[in-house]
Amino acid sequence: MKWKPLFAVLLGLLMVGVTAGSAAATSSPAQNSGGKVVFIKDFQTKLLVNTPTRQLFTFGDLLVDYRTNGKEAKIIIKNTTTSEIIDVVHITSTRIGDSYLLTVKDASGVAYSTRTPINMVAPGLRTKQLISKPGTTKESSNIMASTTQQHYWWDGVYFVKGYMIKYPHPDYKHYGIEPWDTVKIKGNKLTHLHFSQRMSEILLGLGPTAVGAYIGFYAGSAPGAVIAAIAGFIAGVVLSSSFVDEYSCLWVWVAWKNEWHWQWTPPLLPMYVYGPVLKYLRIGPSTLKNDYHIPNP
Repeated sequence: MKWKPLFAVLLGLLMVGVTAGSAAATSSPAQNSGGKVVFIKDFQTKLLVNTPTRQLFTFGDLLVDYRTNGKEAKIIIKNTTTSEIIDVVHITSTRIGDSYLLTVKDASGVAYSTRTPINMVAPGLRTKQLISKPGTTKESSNIMASTTQQHYWWDGVYFVKGYMIKYPHPDYKHYGIEPWDTVKIKGNKLTHLHFSQRMSEILLGLGPTAVGAYIGFYAGSAPGAVIAAIAGFIAGVVLSSSFVDEYSCLWVWVAWKNEWHWQWTPPLLPMYVYGPVLKYLRIGPSTLKNDYHIPNP
């Protein structure tokens, strides 16, 4: 399996460029492309090691080896066919007062930092433990209170929300999507990703940083894609109690753009570099990054 194209698909998951204004969210029929749907075969998945301090799993030709001691974690991503080490991600979690500073850095030197209320590399931590708490977001509560469904276009993709819909997402029926499908829909500006029930369940059974690593590889290939996905997913875990929809499937929307920007690489001084910058990230019902102020779907 060639990972460079796949890389371009998933780092795109964390970063696909978005234009400003509400036109992308509520475009007229003449502007709607309907969305190009690509059905993707789920990778064969094997969980080889699953202990509090280590998770070793494969997705097709991709092997992810995650190890943590509670303060530092390391993720080695390898192509099992070529034996090539694709990336090595280092994660540190430092307690500061009543929260933790999580710093993620990949082999290219790109780094992200985010504050979290708990230690995201704690031994034995699993994503499903973090999102199994009762309660819904304000947005999803308002949606569930509706007794009718609404169909509309958002980012050139046909959406549904309302009765029996946990949070807004592309319409299953319109695109012929089944809960067991994994698909990518190219909107006007965003990449819309749907993970199958099986893949969603597997991912939620992994540690949150391991899930972020997988999402990063599934969506894109630019430097920093994996760690951006990890940081974004961690933020989503903190903000939302539920990522999956009414069919127990995970939806992710991303946008990124190549531009000049300041890049922090602790402990060095910031550098002004040209490369991919995350512009939009929405996981399930929560919009985590929206530099262009696009209205929620």
